[in-house]
Amino acid sequence: MALTARQRSKLPPSAFVYPSTRKYPVPTKAQAKRAGISEKQRLALHRNALSRANQKRTSGSYKTVAKKSRARAGGKVKSVSRAKGTVSRPGYRKGKR
Repeated sequence: MALTARQRSKLPPSAFVYPSTRKYPVPTKAQAKRAGISEKQRLALHRNALSRANQKRTSGSYKTVAKKSRARAGGKVKSVSRAKGTVSRPGYRKGKR
């Protein structure tokens, strides 16, 4: 479940990996509670931030996002790796399209 505009605006700048641009929200438990975000949704934000930082042609370093996310999630979020294969060779990807 994605953040609503209201929930995202309630988060303080310190809840983001890059506070000046408000990119990659990874709130602590207290910050999430004040913004009305559930624990399940908070952990999903951490996974999404890691996944997004790992993609090609996106701003932000995976190393930076992972460091901050792991510190705030308390080790509940695992690392993310790139999927094998490309669009032209989908046989290497797992799951259905």
